[in-house]
Amino acid sequence: MKRMWTPGPAAAPGNPSPTVGEPDRGFRPDIEGLRAVAVALVVLGHAGVPRLAGGYVGVDMFFVLSGFLITGQLLKEHASRGRTSLAGFYARRARRILPAASLVLIVTVAASQQWLGPLRSAAVAEDGRMAAIFAANLHFASEGTQYLNVSAPPSPLQHYWSLAVEEQFYLVWPLLFLVAASVFPRIPITRKLAGVLLAVIVISFAWSLVQTGSDPVWAFFSPLTRAWELAAGALLAVLAGWLRRLPGPAAVVLGWAGIALAVGAAVTFDDTTAFPGSAAALPVVGTAMVVASGSLFRRGGVESVLRLAPFQLMGRLSYSLYLWHWPLLIIPAQRSGEPLNPAETAGLVVAAFVLAAATHYLFENPVRYARVLTRRPAPALALGACLVLVGFGFSGLRTEGQPGRLGPAWEGGAPMSFAGAHAAAPMPARPAPAALSEADILAAVRAAQDLRQVQPELIDSLAQAAWDFAWLAPGAENCVIEETADVPAEGCIFGDPDAHVTIALFGDSHAAMWLSAIDRLGEENGWRVVLLSKAGCPVPALDFARAFLGGPRKLLRPFPECSTWHERAVDRLNALQPQALILASCTGCEYMVELDGRELSRQRWADGLRETFSRLELPARNTLVLSDIPRLPGVLDCIAVHNENAQKCAKARSQALGVTYNDTERAVAAEVGAGYLDVSPWFCAELCPPIISGIVAYTNEYHLTASYGRLIAPLLEPAIRAALDDRQ
Repeated sequence: MKRMWTPGPAAAPGNPSPTVGEPDRGFRPDIEGLRAVAVALVVLGHAGVPRLAGGYVGVDMFFVLSGFLITGQLLKEHASRGRTSLAGFYARRARRILPAASLVLIVTVAASQQWLGPLRSAAVAEDGRMAAIFAANLHFASEGTQYLNVSAPPSPLQHYWSLAVEEQFYLVWPLLFLVAASVFPRIPITRKLAGVLLAVIVISFAWSLVQTGSDPVWAFFSPLTRAWELAAGALLAVLAGWLRRLPGPAAVVLGWAGIALAVGAAVTFDDTTAFPGSAAALPVVGTAMVVASGSLFRRGGVESVLRLAPFQLMGRLSYSLYLWHWPLLIIPAQRSGEPLNPAETAGLVVAAFVLAAATHYLFENPVRYARVLTRRPAPALALGACLVLVGFGFSGLRTEGQPGRLGPAWEGGAPMSFAGAHAAAPMPARPAPAALSEADILAAVRAAQDLRQVQPELIDSLAQAAWDFAWLAPGAENCVIEETADVPAEGCIFGDPDAHVTIALFGDSHAAMWLSAIDRLGEENGWRVVLLSKAGCPVPALDFARAFLGGPRKLLRPFPECSTWHERAVDRLNALQPQALILASCTGCEYMVELDGRELSRQRWADGLRETFSRLELPARNTLVLSDIPRLPGVLDCIAVHNENAQKCAKARSQALGVTYNDTERAVAAEVGAGYLDVSPWFCAELCPPIISGIVAYTNEYHLTASYGRLIAPLLEPAIRAALDDRQ
């Protein structure tokens, strides 16, 4: 069998032999070994190995290697033939990248449908459609910026983003190569390419610095912020002749220093490191140093380790291992609803290695080196097109008739904006449920702890429950403003608009989720209800960072829009002078963190709440603070999977409420003389069940359903009346 060169995870498939750009050497064991280091960092980081939280830098290492190898091949072909064939280039990439990528994609989508239930599997299938057409990075960037997806678990196909970045880069780079080769023929092509690549590196790196600070999700997934990493590798190939003249001792030092930089980044970075930004320079420059030092073999250099058999084997399997490891770690964890223990994780990593070996030797190599595909570009290009269509079509079949990640707001297979989703998915008006006493609700909560079999009609309604947000009711669609807005929405008046008694509801979406309940009370009692709400912006006056969850990473950015909106909303409340003010926030939520990524402390939360009370020109006794609700991660997916025993989706009271800052808010409310209402008994007894009185109580981990809010609305009335007592 022909000797195979397997690119690493993001090194993207179709890379040629490592002899490219290095005619004096032939085989490059150092590059094969670097692939092993890179994939090991990624896999061990994803597996939660201590001190390797920054293992994601392995992807950046592969970007450099990919740029080096691909550009070297283009140069070699141009030098030997006097031209470069785009058809041949893309045929080689199709043979290399698509067979394994399509296989893993199809297996992952099918496994998700089998083990993750209809809600989650439909979302994964949509991810599969985007991954099949090399748009996964754009898809996940768009998903990650949506507030209502903040608690969505990572996709088993999320790692396909790096393949998409590479393929997008290689849609453009060969064209630039051809242009550079054809213009100014008297100037050596390497000089022209060096100028182009230096410009790409400078512009892309500068944009990465800017966007990492302003929009970390797009910075992480964007091809524009990652292009400089591939261009750095390409520049190494262009400078190959010069690199071979490096003095031996200098090359040895350069190689060891480079591997230290790359591995050191994996050890010192963690899930809160601002990335890519300037931090990406460490693994990129370190990898470039190792590649540069290996232009010629020097005894005592880093290659003396990288050429050892374990590194060579791991490097050979690196691409398949990258593809298999992530879904194997993610799907079982999401199925169980609990983190995997070390033994389980280790077993799954071993399974990924076995699958990688089988895929490489039994599937990748036979397809890649099939004579019918290597003779001419056309058959390989046709195969590539077929594999793309198969992956896209198979995923599409799995989304047909199923709710997507955004439920009814999903239009045309693409995620909508926050405001667009509001307009697209207004919840139908429902009659108010019959009034229940608090004793009735408490009894229903206790009874729900024993619920096992979920009724079929409830299972069928899960897609609707996933979008049963109170602020999506007709007339409320634009009242919870997007994160980028900083001016409170106008005209968000509910209850009895003509009433003389005004109640204001102020806070983030955890205030707005009570709108259906308080709107009902306003209609019944003649209260005018005014909503002032902004997604992700809580009641306490705080400077904090917004943490977008990107799989195992947190992508951070400051949230100045919140501070501006908060000041303006308080000014409006002071001008409005409502007879009662209701405050509610998501407390202890992991998407609100300190500017450096650390957990937002209870003390900071208390200080921020005191600051808000000091700014309000309203009597504290006319203010009511609502406690936050319990946390049930992945609750709807869990019900869909465990419909024969709903108790698998319940959480112990201490666990579901322990993460909230309810006690902190209770203490501050007592300190300033405000009212405080603990709503947790309406959700929890010893356990916090997901279904109460025949109603799914949660839309997601963070919000209650409008349906359950209407049911428990009467229980809010006594506390609101107490806040109104001396001002009606």
